[in-house]
Amino acid sequence: MTDISARGAASRLQRELEEGSLKTDLFGTAAPAAEAETYLAHLEFTGRGAEYFRIWVVNLLLTLLTLGVYSAWAKVRKARWFARHTLLMGDAFDYHGDPWRILLGRLLGLALLLGYSYAFLWSTTAGLLMFGLLYAAGPLLFASAQRFRLGNTSWRGLRFGFDAPWQAVYKVCLPLLILWTVSTLVIELGLGNAAMWTSLALTALGFPWAHARLKQLQHAHARYGDQTFSFTPAQAQFYGLYAGAFGLLVLGGLLAGLTVGLAAVVVGAQWAQGAVPQVLAAAGAMLILWLVIWPFFAARTQRIVWGHTRLGDIDFIGEMQAVTLWKLALKQTLLVLLTAGLYWPFAAVALARYRVEAIALRAGSPLEGVVVTAAAASDKGAAGDGSADLFGLDLGW
Repeated sequence: MTDISARGAASRLQRELEEGSLKTDLFGTAAPAAEAETYLAHLEFTGRGAEYFRIWVVNLLLTLLTLGVYSAWAKVRKARWFARHTLLMGDAFDYHGDPWRILLGRLLGLALLLGYSYAFLWSTTAGLLMFGLLYAAGPLLFASAQRFRLGNTSWRGLRFGFDAPWQAVYKVCLPLLILWTVSTLVIELGLGNAAMWTSLALTALGFPWAHARLKQLQHAHARYGDQTFSFTPAQAQFYGLYAGAFGLLVLGGLLAGLTVGLAAVVVGAQWAQGAVPQVLAAAGAMLILWLVIWPFFAARTQRIVWGHTRLGDIDFIGEMQAVTLWKLALKQTLLVLLTAGLYWPFAAVALARYRVEAIALRAGSPLEGVVVTAAAASDKGAAGDGSADLFGLDLGW
């Protein structure tokens, strides 16, 4: 029996030596192999609220004075400021967007938005044609927006890019667009309550799946130089994300109802029935719902998305915590309300700092040694960028 055990132990030792899990020293003695060393780097954000406040004030005033025309230039100034204050391994990112092309994109987006909102007021045929146009153009605008946004972002002189075949774009974006608009279409066509509940159920069941596929499309077809990102499927995690958000929606609804009810008791039931108090109550309820749901949703989305993303040998880690983000969002919201909105730039910087610095890169070799050789990405696609801003197709961080 002892001989058999000895032979088994010797056999296991031999296998471990062959597989590299053990190594021998100079005297031939087996010793455990050293664990592979990992290298970690965090993004850093160096922006300050006082500096961004000056940019924000100028952007706001010029946008108002030009009836919104300056908003394209405001976006470029904002994006460039945030990019140049985001550092990785001591080097800042940069943004190179052309405001004229963004303006053209926003005009196109405004035309589509107006048609989407009012086409059914003209006729049912016009409404159906408008939805058909949205379904045909929406995926292309999304892909164009991704190319523009990434193609105009650079780090260490190399630009990012987005290369997705149009078949993949339609396969992912079209179901998402249909789920996003099907309830509106049912209402406009007057199909009745049964169709409405069916459309809502389909949206609830299908949207996590569609959202997960959208993030996979965004990350799996992004590139830096000549290296392409990869993304492992995360449908199950997205269903867990939406289930948690739904639970918080119920909790937030109860909390909002209780808060509004107590406020009505304090101010008096008769006064609370006025138009202004009802608007304030609705706004307060929406704010409570946002504070309850958004920190969880944003933090969990970041952890899922970046946890499934790779660039060559580099892993990404999302470290955002819902509780920490909730405390930060609550503090910043209160300060914005107390200052009648003037604290907004400081709040935006505080949230951006936490969002950026909660992302880390990990590799098995020094990150400084990662060499990427490729031409800069094209800056095409500004029309899609403006349209994506108006239609809200970019659903994550």
